[in-house]
Amino acid sequence: MMLSLEYLMLSLVSLCLLTVSVFALLGIKEYSENSSERFAFRTSAVSLNNAMNEICSLGNGNSRSVFLHYGLSVEPEEGGARFTGSNYSMVKAGICDVEPAGNLEGLVYIENKEGIIRIRGQ
Repeated sequence: MMLSLEYLMLSLVSLCLLTVSVFALLGIKEYSENSSERFAFRTSAVSLNNAMNEICSLGNGNSRSVFLHYGLSVEPEEGGARFTGSNYSMVKAGICDVEPAGNLEGLVYIENKEGIIRIRGQ
C-alpha cells in the first residue's frame, strides 16, 4: 500500500512539471510567431524602401518590381515614407516624394514618374 502511494505522489509531481512545461512552450510558440510576423514586416518594408530609393536615383521613367512577404501600405512622410502593416509601422528615409499606396502584398511595381515614386500592386 505504501509503495503505490509513493508512486501516486511521484506521478502527481510529474504531471505538475509537465503542465508547467506545456505552458512555457505555449508562451515560446506565441513569441516566435510574433517575431516571425515582425521580421516579415520589416523585411518587406526595407526591401520596398530600398527599391524606391534605387528607382529614384535612376531617374524619371525607371521602374522595378519587388516581392513583398507581408501586406503593407505606404504613406508620404516628411523626408521619407511611413510603412504600415496590420500591427506594425515604421518610417524610413527616402530620396523622392512618394504617392500613397495601400493594400500592397506579393509582387508590386515601383516607378519613377517625374521625381515622384508610384507604387502599384498586381
